[in-house]
Amino acid sequence: MSQTSQTAGLVLTGGGARAAYQVGVLKAISDQLPDLHYPFPIICGASAGGINAVGLASSGDIFRHSVERLDSLWSELRTEQVYRSDFWGMAKRMGHFVKSFLSGDDKEIPASMLDNAPLRDFLVTHTDFTRLREAIASPEGIRAVCLTACGYRSGQSVSFFEASPDVQGWHLGQRVGVRCELEVDHLLASAAIPTIFPPVRINREYFGDGVVRNMAPLSPAVHLGCDRILVIGVSANRVCAPVRRTSGKYPSLAQIMEHMLNGAFIDTMENDIDRALIINQLLKLVPEESLREAGISMRPLEMLVISPSQPIDEIAARHAGELPKAVRQFLGQGKPNQEGGASLASYLLFEGPFMRDLIKLGYQDAQAHARQIENFFSQ
Repeated sequence: MSQTSQTAGLVLTGGGARAAYQVGVLKAISDQLPDLHYPFPIICGASAGGINAVGLASSGDIFRHSVERLDSLWSELRTEQVYRSDFWGMAKRMGHFVKSFLSGDDKEIPASMLDNAPLRDFLVTHTDFTRLREAIASPEGIRAVCLTACGYRSGQSVSFFEASPDVQGWHLGQRVGVRCELEVDHLLASAAIPTIFPPVRINREYFGDGVVRNMAPLSPAVHLGCDRILVIGVSANRVCAPVRRTSGKYPSLAQIMEHMLNGAFIDTMENDIDRALIINQLLKLVPEESLREAGISMRPLEMLVISPSQPIDEIAARHAGELPKAVRQFLGQGKPNQEGGASLASYLLFEGPFMRDLIKLGYQDAQAHARQIENFFSQ
């Protein structure tokens, strides 16, 4: 297998525990094409997808070895490695959350329902930023790694990237690309789900999850130089239409929160993909000479999108019993005949059996795209 073009990119979307699905897709690709070395010169991620992005970029030049490491970490993950899930830890943080709501700006209290201090320890232990920089410095290595976060003061969608010296930043309205040396704080900021995990201060501003206010999640990869992108999603909406059911109860807080998160994590990516496909069609209708004369630098963006073939919230519902008891009560999953909440659980269910089911699903879905994968890497 020949080295891929320097314009190939990987975009990993956010989704909390759902991001284990991405590992399954990458695992199938590494099995199908075992000789790949740094197959994605540009890797972009947000939220948990950003953690996968850095993990993939910082594990060496042999792609299948990097994926094996991610597979091992996700397969054995436990909820307590991501956030405090004991009764005392959750009660203490919820008390702080209520105080922050009542006190306004009078007290410096993190506005989050859960304490993700264990995630910091996990990332410090398992992330090697030195190897990431070595990969970027290598002529045959990675060109850029990007993590997107939302500034809570400015409202800007900031893409923090570490890259080759010739890669330039950008400033387009509310979307900004900032060169920096990536650190654990960038990972935590990008994965700080609003109201669930606490914001993280980087330089002069506090930042939260990268999916917030990012209406163009494909744009960082394009700004960094991609003209063909593999996008790994975390939703089955494109293949499985949601079922409308009669509601028997007033919607719970968990139901409301899950739709807010789905809107941020899933809908914006799907809308951006649809928009890119429409632009591709329009560009094919306009002669290149006319585009140059008009000063339009847009180019077609080739995409391969691999998304779950089964609703992840249904898989999560089968594994809800694996959550710590305090978390089940927080999500309302301990009650009989509970309506909703499984989708919210799918973002927080960091338990090995659920992770392994998602990895298995990702692997199977990627196998179903074997021909498209072969075509993607043969260019």
